[in-house]
Amino acid sequence: MKSNKLIALAIFSTATLLFSCKSKTSETNSTAENPAATETATPKGRYAIKSGIVEYKTQMMGMDMKQTLTFDDYGKKEATDMEMDMMGVKIHTVTITKDGFMYTLDMEKKTGTKVASYQGSNQNIDFENLSEQMVKDMNLKKEGTEEYLGKTCEKMSIDYTKMKMKGTFLVYKGVALQSDIDMGTTKMKLIGEKFEENPVIPADKFEIPADIKMAAVK
Repeated sequence: MKSNKLIALAIFSTATLLFSCKSKTSETNSTAENPAATETATPKGRYAIKSGIVEYKTQMMGMDMKQTLTFDDYGKKEATDMEMDMMGVKIHTVTITKDGFMYTLDMEKKTGTKVASYQGSNQNIDFENLSEQMVKDMNLKKEGTEEYLGKTCEKMSIDYTKMKMKGTFLVYKGVALQSDIDMGTTKMKLIGEKFEENPVIPADKFEIPADIKMAAVK
């Protein structure tokens, strides 16, 4: 059982890692010359819409995971809820990013950690604020448009040699609604099953539950 839990944790960590691609250097210098950036005025945050909820099914190594992304204030507040069950081992984590910090909560153990954050340190590529250098490093390219979940999405390809990451994304106003990524020998699909654009998000969605015991701030 212990070995199964370790495998499950490794898979779960890989699922998160696949979307942790943006570095501090990409926070600035976004220009109209950037082929992967939007051609409109600079957005107010990570996304070009104020709020959103995306429910995903994640497929990796023959297993399915549930993942829900909720954001508000153009991505300044964000929560990612991930769940999986592997041979009786239930894993449920919530990652909240707000106010310059990232909180990682284990909803099964009722424990959490808090670390200083920076723009883009959470689980999604910041498609709305990519620098020219990041576009070059990740070899991001526009591949046309595609209809998905009732939205006209930009199809983006990535060939990020440093991370051994290659595949495609369907992106709507900065929100990745679908991705199909190979990372080394690991293949992962993130399939958006439901998307709500600009819903009203309750403020407590980004609060730490009272029963979570937080570790010391790093």
